[in-house]
Amino acid sequence: MKSAIATFCVVLLLAGCMQQPAVVAPAPAPTPLATDPQQCLSQAECTTKTSRTLLFVFDYAAAGGALVQRQERLLFTPADAPRSEWPAIYIRLAEPMSGRFDFNAECQTPSCRYSTAQLLQVYRDYLAGKPGGFSRP
Repeated sequence: MKSAIATFCVVLLLAGCMQQPAVVAPAPAPTPLATDPQQCLSQAECTTKTSRTLLFVFDYAAAGGALVQRQERLLFTPADAPRSEWPAIYIRLAEPMSGRFDFNAECQTPSCRYSTAQLLQVYRDYLAGKPGGFSRP
């Protein structure tokens, strides 16, 4: 009789445990993806970054660099621009949907005010909405 009662209690205990809601650990918070300022994922973002690119090239020219020319989606320092301590720049604008802005700079004198890497960082800051201007690096 005692074993029947003990078995009955064990069955009730197990039945009670089965009805408890399962405890599930909360899902980890999604980590924000590192975004590439040169990438745009929507037409609105591409339009905004195109405007920021134009601000970059005008600020570049105002600081002493050559004003760029445009040929379709390419902005570039013209070949006949006077050589200076400012690198020649080449920017390919992103396609309107899910595109990428390509950037290159080339020093055409023995020394330039900015290296390609430094100028790329300034450009990426403009694309990210954090223009810092053109001061001596």
